[in-house]
Amino acid sequence: MRMRVSRDTNKTSTWQEELMANHCQSNAALRVVVCLGLAVVIVSQPTYGQVLYGTLVGNVKDPSGAAVPGATVTVVNTGTNVSRETITNETGAYTLSNILPGAYTLKVTLTGFKEFTQTGVQVTLNNVARVDATLEVGNLTETVTVAAQATPLQTDKTDVHKELSTKEITDLPLNQYRNYQSLIDLVPGTTPSDFQNAVTDTPARALTTNVNGTARNSNNTRLDGATTVLTWLPHHTLYVAPQESIQTVNISTNNFDAEQGLAGGAAITVQTKSGTNDFHAVAFEYHTNSALRAKNFFDLPAAGVPKYIQNMYGGTLGGPIKKDKLFFFTSWEGMKERRNFSRLTTVPTALHRTGNFSDTTARIFDPMTGDPEG
Repeated sequence: MRMRVSRDTNKTSTWQEELMANHCQSNAALRVVVCLGLAVVIVSQPTYGQVLYGTLVGNVKDPSGAAVPGATVTVVNTGTNVSRETITNETGAYTLSNILPGAYTLKVTLTGFKEFTQTGVQVTLNNVARVDATLEVGNLTETVTVAAQATPLQTDKTDVHKELSTKEITDLPLNQYRNYQSLIDLVPGTTPSDFQNAVTDTPARALTTNVNGTARNSNNTRLDGATTVLTWLPHHTLYVAPQESIQTVNISTNNFDAEQGLAGGAAITVQTKSGTNDFHAVAFEYHTNSALRAKNFFDLPAAGVPKYIQNMYGGTLGGPIKKDKLFFFTSWEGMKERRNFSRLTTVPTALHRTGNFSDTTARIFDPMTGDPEG
């Protein structure tokens, strides 16, 4: 907005003062709007946390141990062929952040050196993997391949955490409705996980545990980045992913990063599987039957073994929609459970119902008055 103010006199008139005041107010309002607009633009920019992703770092050196700047570092996901690339800086260091978890092949190339290849590089969520490379002098047509490396110490991340991989989740026995949460018992500082409510309150049969002496509801569980909590029973997760659908479970118990947050005991991140270039499918059914069980010592002799029949069944399917571009993964699980139980209790006899307690040696008194004479 352009304004023109007369300067013919040393003192502006009243209408000119009002006009200038309105002009200043308009400019102030415009500045506020512009600032708010910029703030919205800044806030609306995408931000990426490490909760669902991993980071790959390392240093590239020559045989003498000197840094190699300008080397090209490429990582390729062996399941999807998705690749990422970066260049080493002046100190020979590189960082690749926001990498989807999975198995990768890392290559380092630079003119005048042999190509360096590291296979089987595992990138996991909420973690930093390190692969250092030493380039040997030679032609790019030559390749030095490293198939395995020793497990390095955790020097690039400060949190205290434990990872449960697919192999652990699928191979170790899960006795509590095949719930991965029973494996949290393996994490130092945890109490044995247990049910705390009836199936009507927690149909997913979530387990609860204390971590490092904190309250049960101070744990925070995320499923693929979304917090999953039973609102009226916050110590329970709302949804428990089927065993076969879980890729990784990361349990941070101390000094975890800010983006995990909302936790005082443990920040638990569950990542489900995703599709690859190959089709994979699993079908399962687990059957529990009381006919195969022994009778409990306290069950009545004539009652037999209380009925308990449980069937848990389902499957998973994943694969490519468009190879190297688009993938899918789906899982389903169902459960049917039938059970009854026996209980020892005391009921009044026919004489007791008439008020005659002569067959008992117990001290009888009037509960209304406490009179021992009855």
